[in-house]
Amino acid sequence: MRVREALDELLERLPEERLLEILDFAQFLSSQEERAAWRQLGQAQLGRAYGPDEPEYSPADLIR
Repeated sequence: MRVREALDELLERLPEERLLEILDFAQFLSSQEERAAWRQLGQAQLGRAYGPDEPEYSPADLIR
């Protein structure tokens, strides 16, 4: 809990405009975490859909 306490102390001394910047950055970090979770889910679903027995496709197969 030491980090949270130190952060609380710092936040108490900052002006409102700086707090808004910190809020914006915290929301950015949160969205990065959410994006990573969605990416992992997508990779897992792709892994289930295409297993090790999937045939190799050539570039010609993609053009059809």
